[in-house]
Amino acid sequence: MSEGSTSTLGVPGKGRIGKQIQLPLSKAVEISLKSLRIRFWRSMLTVSSVILAIAFLTFVWTSGRVQSSVAVNMRPDSQKASDLLADVDEHWRPMDSELSGRFTAKWVKWVTRYRKARQTLDTGDTGALKDLVYESGHFDKSVALAEDKVVSFDGLSVEPKVVDDLATRAREIGLNPDVGFDDDPEDRESWKVKALRLAGVKAAAQAEVNRFNSLNLALQKMGLDPAASEEKLREMSWDTIWLISISLLVCGVGIINAMLMSVTERFREIGTMKCLGALDSFIVKLFLLESTFQGIAGTVFGVFIGLVVMVATGLMRFGRASFTYFPGAQVAMIVVYALLIGAALSIAAAVFPALRAAHMAPVEAMRVEE
Repeated sequence: MSEGSTSTLGVPGKGRIGKQIQLPLSKAVEISLKSLRIRFWRSMLTVSSVILAIAFLTFVWTSGRVQSSVAVNMRPDSQKASDLLADVDEHWRPMDSELSGRFTAKWVKWVTRYRKARQTLDTGDTGALKDLVYESGHFDKSVALAEDKVVSFDGLSVEPKVVDDLATRAREIGLNPDVGFDDDPEDRESWKVKALRLAGVKAAAQAEVNRFNSLNLALQKMGLDPAASEEKLREMSWDTIWLISISLLVCGVGIINAMLMSVTERFREIGTMKCLGALDSFIVKLFLLESTFQGIAGTVFGVFIGLVVMVATGLMRFGRASFTYFPGAQVAMIVVYALLIGAALSIAAAVFPALRAAHMAPVEAMRVEE
């Protein structure tokens, strides 16, 4: 006899069972929420397994997208920075040679300081060179630093316009070169202003190139080839796929186990509801709704935790580049997929326990002792 149908007991006009009332879905939702509140800590056991599985899935999936995005999208910017540094070095090398040659070996403290300043310039810092140039600037062109040698920086032929053009190119790629020396008492044609302005552009370009070199090194340490194609970079290793599969499987088994325990604990409750006229479909709804609520809650928290860990890891690995090249659209799609996977997993894992509860004979359920 199908649910909701009518039947007779064999006596015409008598013993007819009226049509059974089917409770609305809202009532099933209400009962499910009350049950979750009563069994809160048991529900948290199920939710925690979902959180861990979905958090791991979200972290691995989004981290892979961030890594590939950084590797692919930084290439044009890295090339621009490298080209700028190469053009700057064409003008800086003659100036560097001239400056180091002018600080003669007899003036050891100036030679040593210039070498150190030159090393810090390669790290993107102009401070040491700026201090040295300002301190040495009091020497006049007619003052000898060594026997038969005169300080003459006229050979530094870089033009102010050249530095301006290089500084403009630097700003176009997001750099902020330290070239603000036009307020110096000497004019833009002085050797001191020429040296410091060009050094400012070089330091900015060098720092940017160093940053991209660090990003490439970080990718290589993770076993990725920065020059590989985007499709290759996005591929998950079989080990990662295996770990994700195992975590989802464990999550599903945990949900099934928790729901079966819930069915066992509620034998008398289920039997009472069925004796009062609850349909099998209503019992199934109750358990599927409970599992769905737990799955959605666990999935949302899992996605959130996975994203937080991904962002923190990205900052440690790539710094601000993880935000500069953040694949927002791809991460949003991953979040949607993770939510769907978590919800589907929770519902699928609850089907068997729900059917078992629905097919339970009321009399047998009522016999179970509390």
